[in-house]
Amino acid sequence: MLVTLLAFITGILVGLTGTGAGVILTPLLLLVTPFHALTVIGTDLMSGAVTKLAGVFEHRKLGQVRWDLAGYLLAGSVPGSVAGIVFIRFLETQMSMRDLDHALKILLGFTLFGVSVFLPFLRGKKQLGAAEGENAGFSRGSLKLAAVGAIVGFLVSMTSVGSGSLLMISLLVLVPLPLGSLVGTDILFGLVTTALAGSLHWKMGNFDSHLFLLLVAGEVPGVIIGSRLSRRLPERAFTWLFSILYFSLGARLLMG
Repeated sequence: MLVTLLAFITGILVGLTGTGAGVILTPLLLLVTPFHALTVIGTDLMSGAVTKLAGVFEHRKLGQVRWDLAGYLLAGSVPGSVAGIVFIRFLETQMSMRDLDHALKILLGFTLFGVSVFLPFLRGKKQLGAAEGENAGFSRGSLKLAAVGAIVGFLVSMTSVGSGSLLMISLLVLVPLPLGSLVGTDILFGLVTTALAGSLHWKMGNFDSHLFLLLVAGEVPGVIIGSRLSRRLPERAFTWLFSILYFSLGARLLMG
């Protein structure tokens, strides 16, 4: 019951913000369940893929999924992820992965703190939610979006921080779309990466069917509710929600 409740709350958060499963639910499951870490991670990724599929479906019905934007991001994230893995192989000969992971988490923690402080002012100044006329600029900015995807893919390959958190930071600051559309597109991006990672864990046996059913039972209705709420929240409330979320994530990273 506790696992399903935590999954339900996380599902709402995913539907609202595109973020939550990897950075919030996984650590909680490690605390409240007896499963090994790899089993929790693999099962959470598989349930997360199902949750994000439901989230994409709901956001698509609301007109909040930009397929072209997600395509540009994914086009960059694939080579970026490969480059991250190659770079890790190089760094393994230069320093310990524990030291590298620690340094990256500190850097990302301070980045999240900075975003949490300045995001309300950046979004308010740019009035991105009303910038409908700028949507046509995506075709000209495809290289910029692919670069964002490449950077996110690179960082995800090198640290345990989820793609949803890293991608939304860039989208919130750079992309002139309403927040609901950014969340829907971010969930689509996360669906592809989560499904791929989850299937690899499943093949390696890092999966528990009972835990999976408990998570899906909570996350799927949660993400449906969260996705529908994303259309009702005003831009200002949405922005402050992201600020609180990123402040909390930054604190978690810096506290280890």
